[in-house]
Amino acid sequence: MTVFTLTNYCDCGSTNILGVFNSMEAAIERLRMLAACTDVGDEYRIECFKLKTFDEENENTERILSSRAEWKAKQAKMEEE
Repeated sequence: MTVFTLTNYCDCGSTNILGVFNSMEAAIERLRMLAACTDVGDEYRIECFKLKTFDEENENTERILSSRAEWKAKQAKMEEE
């Protein structure tokens, strides 16, 4: 699942997440609403993120840990020779 965030970056250095949306269009619609009350110098960003499930992350972790273990075993075998 892909989500979009709309973030405001103020000149003073603060950051505010203004919303999390399921489509770019929804994020742009919120930005349109904010256009009427935006001060000069305000910065807005729309960012896209892919949400991953526990199963996806668990599978990725197991794959990487297995690959690392194989590599370490190969390295140890090479050092013995």
